[in-house]
Amino acid sequence: MFKKPFRVKSQTSMKGSDRKKVRVEIQKSFSNLSVEDVNTIIPNKEDVSSVKIHTNTGENAFIYCVNKQPLLFELDKQKVLYPTVYLLWRYPDLMERFTTWPPVFKKLVDGADLMLPGLVLRLPLTPGSFKHVEKGQVCSVNVVGNRCPIVVGTTLLSGSDFFDSGMRGKGIHPVHLYGDELWAFGDRSKPPEVEDDPLREELYGNHEQGHEPTEPSDGTGEVERVEAADNNIYEAKADNVIEPSHKTGKLDRELATDNSVHEVNAEIVGEDSVEGEVNETEAEMTESVQGIHDENMAENWVEEHNGDKKSGLGDSNASESGCGDEDIVEGTEQLTLGSEVETPQSMSTVETDELLEFCFLCSIKASLKKTDLPLATGTFYKNHMLKYCPKGKYLDIKKSSYKKLSKFLQKQQKSGIILVKEVTKGVDAVVEIDKSHELLRGLEVPEVVVQETGASSKDSFKPPQISEMFAVTANILPLVKGFGYNKGSTLKSADLRTALVEYVKQNNLQSETNKGEVVLDPLLAEICLTRAEGDKSTLRWEEVTSRVLNKMSPVFQIEFPDRPPLVRKGKVEPITIDVVQRAANKKATIIENLDIYGIDAKEFGHRVQVKVACSATVNPSQQKNKGPQVVVQGNQVHHVAELLSDVYKIPKKYIKGTEKAPKRR
Repeated sequence: MFKKPFRVKSQTSMKGSDRKKVRVEIQKSFSNLSVEDVNTIIPNKEDVSSVKIHTNTGENAFIYCVNKQPLLFELDKQKVLYPTVYLLWRYPDLMERFTTWPPVFKKLVDGADLMLPGLVLRLPLTPGSFKHVEKGQVCSVNVVGNRCPIVVGTTLLSGSDFFDSGMRGKGIHPVHLYGDELWAFGDRSKPPEVEDDPLREELYGNHEQGHEPTEPSDGTGEVERVEAADNNIYEAKADNVIEPSHKTGKLDRELATDNSVHEVNAEIVGEDSVEGEVNETEAEMTESVQGIHDENMAENWVEEHNGDKKSGLGDSNASESGCGDEDIVEGTEQLTLGSEVETPQSMSTVETDELLEFCFLCSIKASLKKTDLPLATGTFYKNHMLKYCPKGKYLDIKKSSYKKLSKFLQKQQKSGIILVKEVTKGVDAVVEIDKSHELLRGLEVPEVVVQETGASSKDSFKPPQISEMFAVTANILPLVKGFGYNKGSTLKSADLRTALVEYVKQNNLQSETNKGEVVLDPLLAEICLTRAEGDKSTLRWEEVTSRVLNKMSPVFQIEFPDRPPLVRKGKVEPITIDVVQRAANKKATIIENLDIYGIDAKEFGHRVQVKVACSATVNPSQQKNKGPQVVVQGNQVHHVAELLSDVYKIPKKYIKGTEKAPKRR
């Protein structure tokens, strides 16, 4: 669904009534959430927006974002509410959750469905194992070792069909995955590490022989198992080997040892069948990673991607899926249980309380500034406290003795280190802090955390790429439809000229007497001519191009680094710099439209403040549906324009108002 970039059609801020409707839908879709949890997901006082998008598959969808973080989405045709991975990382058990092996996720990234043999069964399979699962039910998938889901999808079979099919065939259709374009629409963070429930020992006991996965040189991406030992050889019975079918893509094999017989049901994902030869002394068997039930194989897979070059599994898949998918899968390795991967430690209530207080004191001493106040308590916890949690541990307020953040802050308020007040109904905020408190005097903030929080993104700003384009309208559609364009498709002026040249060549419309003119057929005449020009039969090339462009709708595409391109209607608005007269003959410089170019208004105001040594504030715009504006004391047009062009690399044609700078003497 979101494997390829999508186009943003509109983005609007949600009113209070709209937020209530979304909360009702969340409560209906996810009944295990409490009213408090729903109000936390869709808060009253924070920025909640609805983004309408058009996917590459031709479907429309709505994304619900909180503080520009996508948490929910709804497909226009299905009217089903899905959570994103960002929301599932906060509530891992929000809905039915399945578990699979890390190599299987690599196939899901490539676009395959999750096959039933790829599911990890924590209990022996019985008719009632999946009795509660319905066909088409929204579900999530996590990998072994981490409770946080990385796949959102729908079931293709009911729970009873899972059992009746013998756990064969397609089971789950992925809709949204960690690493796709919807994930990139957010802050692109990695999943937190939360320890999952332990697996059955039987899942490991059947594979104590120590299998080593290798990959055939043809780059098919399938795992080849070669077992040869004196007494423990997996011998394939030639009579029982069923040749794979090119139509079904399924392969059944029986592997026998001296003492037991193990059945391996391999489901081949999106590949043609593989031919194999069976010898008397050894068996070379190929099986898909979709059907792996082997912890040793999962560990070997992690080792391969960490530098073991014995197997070509990682390289061949990288060539198939591209570097972007490989990076995502490498990030998934950190979620698995292995000798080189740290997993979150389970802590007692007392240890959680101590960690909570440690993170709180570190945030007061090194992170939170008095200029940030007043600050909502939830934002304080998320942006200032959580980053001081040591690696390998997971800070969960619900596992502490306080259970709620408000109770913990009430205790800290009694000690005098902070002051919390209710700024609006139902919203608490930190309004005062005491950095000279005795609890902070002997506190040592971890150096690595100080470096991370002190690292600034100011010098790493990358300006967006802006392309002025035109959208195909109903009048122009007959002219360009033969070249693969539809109504609403966006073209650059160069693409339109190319289409016009091809249209003139195909219809032999170039004037024989003057090569610089075009003979107007009925279609071009209807588009280019006015009623007063009905007698004209030819036009120059430049006139034809300009008149066709005038009949199209102007749009612009803005593309930020590591983000899907956004297409917006109208012409791109420049950054405006205006000078206004204030009381007592004082002047102020107002800068607007910074948000269009991805510039943080607060950071920009601080830069101007440091550069010219004057006050700078960030205020909401007086115009509707516009981002914040920066107000700087005095006429600072020259310094602001210099900062925009030199530091932020904004082209001068997108900066308006530079002529208002004071003349230098």
